[in-house]
Amino acid sequence: MSAGNRLSASSAGGSIYDLGYRHYEGPRRGRGYAVWSLYVESLRGIWGFGRPMSAKAAPFILAGLYAFFAFLQLAFASTLANEISSGQQVQLFTYDSYFTQFGFLLILFCVAQAPEVVCRDQRYQVLPLYFTRAMGRADYALARLASLATALFLALIVPMIALFVGDVLMKPDTIGAIGDELPRALPAIPACLLIAASMASISLALSSYSPRRAYSAIGLIAYFLLMEAVPAIIYAVANHGGVNSADKLVLLAPITSLSGATDWFFGQSLSSDFPTTLGSEAYVLACLVSVAVFTAVLVFRYRRIPA
Repeated sequence: MSAGNRLSASSAGGSIYDLGYRHYEGPRRGRGYAVWSLYVESLRGIWGFGRPMSAKAAPFILAGLYAFFAFLQLAFASTLANEISSGQQVQLFTYDSYFTQFGFLLILFCVAQAPEVVCRDQRYQVLPLYFTRAMGRADYALARLASLATALFLALIVPMIALFVGDVLMKPDTIGAIGDELPRALPAIPACLLIAASMASISLALSSYSPRRAYSAIGLIAYFLLMEAVPAIIYAVANHGGVNSADKLVLLAPITSLSGATDWFFGQSLSSDFPTTLGSEAYVLACLVSVAVFTAVLVFRYRRIPA
């Protein structure tokens, strides 16, 4: 190292050396591009793209199982159409009840993938590398949240498309059936968006409090199980004792609230399993509040996390 390449530092404790590396002269895309890049890479990581085959197993198997029954109905669309035309009673999967029947698979999807999104950076202490750039702490949290919500939305909307195609193929007039079926299928888009945002915000907010994926997964399982069981038990006991005020506790159950909100989007009346004192719009409001609260918890966590 020549004396000409050595620059004195402002402090008396050392020197700064110009090693002769070429400086970056390309465009500096700024904060928006950094957030977008993190979102894209997070979404790829959730589905295991760019990673070993073992990383793709959990998301694709769970999403495939969730969509399997819709594609099964699509595969037998012609057979089902013949049975319906002959006057037989056929029980079909519908847009409004599909999540209620198979939503537990998406819970497992969140348990498997949400810790993968946020725990690794904490465990290996790479968060300072993100926060020293143009990206802020809230940007990081919201980009991760958007990626998981997008992955969940894709897993939710694919079986809805399969159900739509299957219902169209069951009709004798396929072209006319598209126009008839489309208004019944379109509410699936906002319903899937709400489900994806709610489950993603809950999963990431809880997972962000542990750098260990196993602990985060256990915490998510415990939360979904307890928050479904405890309000239902309290409501059942209180209702048996003639106390009607306990019906509001059902709004705390995440999957039950999402099922009730889905009925609101499709204009369906609530089943007898729901409290009769609450309308479906109450569940929509509960889900929106849940998204806001858990998103705030997630952002607060990353504002306070040491990095």
